[in-house]
Amino acid sequence: MKHLKYILIFGILIYSCQSNRDGYEITERTEIIKKDNCEIPISFPEVSGLSDKEKTKKLNKVLKEFPEHEYYAQNCKEFGERNVKGDYRVLLKTDSILSIEFRTLIERKNKKVDTVYHSVVVNPKDTTEFGVVGIEPDKIIPNFERGKIYPYVKKYSAENNNYINLLAYETGSNYVITWAISDKDFILYVGGEGEWFGNNRIRIPLNELK
Repeated sequence: MKHLKYILIFGILIYSCQSNRDGYEITERTEIIKKDNCEIPISFPEVSGLSDKEKTKKLNKVLKEFPEHEYYAQNCKEFGERNVKGDYRVLLKTDSILSIEFRTLIERKNKKVDTVYHSVVVNPKDTTEFGVVGIEPDKIIPNFERGKIYPYVKKYSAENNNYINLLAYETGSNYVITWAISDKDFILYVGGEGEWFGNNRIRIPLNELK
């Protein structure tokens, strides 16, 4: 199982270049990662307009490297047709919350496409320590606790016959979970509990968690 290199996660949008009253811009960058016989096209966000230039530089390095596309390039032979690409989309962008979903799309020999999700949720203007997982859900959602999302994950697991480590979603659990937020939904990426990624996506209306 791969391990993520970075313990600090910083912040980040869905359009190639965007600027608004939030006071910072996000530009889409593209690149080709080449390893052996593999060429993996990726897109990633780059932030500008923040006052702290050094933090902006570190943030952009993480945003480019966080989904670990280098790992998939180095291990492309195990991915069948070697057809792999990386992209992202911004789910929420405000002055104090930036929520981004990263996707690695892997096309198998049977043409089935598997998706590996990573996510980042931060306050891009916070000048203090971002911590291991950025903003915690309870800093955004009043009275949030993991026990509230447990029934949704259990139901999804049963209906889709997918193994999910349900212990990660019990009240008081310290498992790392992969999540994001939009203006209407709390989004879970399940299947990689404790490993900073997910293989499937669950949407939970925010008004059901407050």
